[in-house]
Amino acid sequence: MCASPSSRSLLDFVAHPSLNPLSPSYQQGTRLNDVIKEATVAFKCELEVDGDPIAALDRVSKEDTIRILTVHKCKGLEFEKVSVFGAELQFFWSDDEDVKAEFFVAISRANNELVLTSARQRLRLDGARSRWWENSPAHEEALGYTDEP
Repeated sequence: MCASPSSRSLLDFVAHPSLNPLSPSYQQGTRLNDVIKEATVAFKCELEVDGDPIAALDRVSKEDTIRILTVHKCKGLEFEKVSVFGAELQFFWSDDEDVKAEFFVAISRANNELVLTSARQRLRLDGARSRWWENSPAHEEALGYTDEP
């Protein structure tokens, strides 16, 4: 099953704006396209097993895969290791109680290892919303809920 031009365009539209900020390597060269290609090839291989796309996604999503989820999508799930990217004011920006609840959901998904990241500066990407801050202060209160700095 090869990606059609319309599905390829959809993948480009959804993947690049959503995934580009997750890693500096995605913003340079072809790394993000390479990751997408590898995922597509893995899905195609699994799809050839029985032609069932749901079963293929399930097999690709098993052990030793990295799942990228929103805080809301990870509610009720647990993982050995969890990384929360962007523990910054601009990413946890609703009222204080909602921020605390969202952040607790995010960090409480980890069974053994939790990694939190923040950046002092995030360049404004093409198409970024008007509320994008290039100087991106860490969400000190949220980071303070953890045991280590």
